[in-house]
Amino acid sequence: FRSSSSSFTAPRHAAPPILLPRSIPHAPARMTCMGFFAPGLVTGSICWLALACVATFVQNMLFVKETPKITLAESRQLGLIVVWISMTCMWLFWAFVYMHQLVPLIYPVHTPVLE
Repeated sequence: FRSSSSSFTAPRHAAPPILLPRSIPHAPARMTCMGFFAPGLVTGSICWLALACVATFVQNMLFVKETPKITLAESRQLGLIVVWISMTCMWLFWAFVYMHQLVPLIYPVHTPVLE
């Protein structure tokens, strides 16, 4: 119970209180996990698949050559292996970074700015 005659004023150097909306979870136990079907992860994976298909098309049109040491079919096969292994590695790296940002291990601690 507060009386109307008493009023409290914060010192000038104190930071204003941080108010969080009720929709933000305060503990990792309250967070729901969507796993591999998180919307951003699915959309990004589809984009990586499209990029891999474009890279395959470009490789087949521009980089398949027959030389004295390699046939046309071997050149096409080598190009496909290089494109798909590299795209898979880049997609995995992107997916790991994206998933790590979905559920951070360390939450940021905000300190007030003192003037």
